[in-house]
Amino acid sequence: MEYRCARCHAKFSVEGGEVAHACPRCKAEAGLDPVMRKVPLPMVLFGAFLSVALVATVVGGILSRGGG
Repeated sequence: MEYRCARCHAKFSVEGGEVAHACPRCKAEAGLDPVMRKVPLPMVLFGAFLSVALVATVVGGILSRGGG
């Protein structure tokens, strides 16, 4: 599994099912985050919500000026 250090931003791999205990570059023991290959569903839904809100704001602004 791959991990990324929050302190020095180094990316490193750990064999099999082992857990990373320290960053090999800066020796930090905290802030070792697993690298995610796939975007989590809540993040996708939040992005979609922001996109819809932006479009609704623009369309509402255009319609309120009487340009529609």
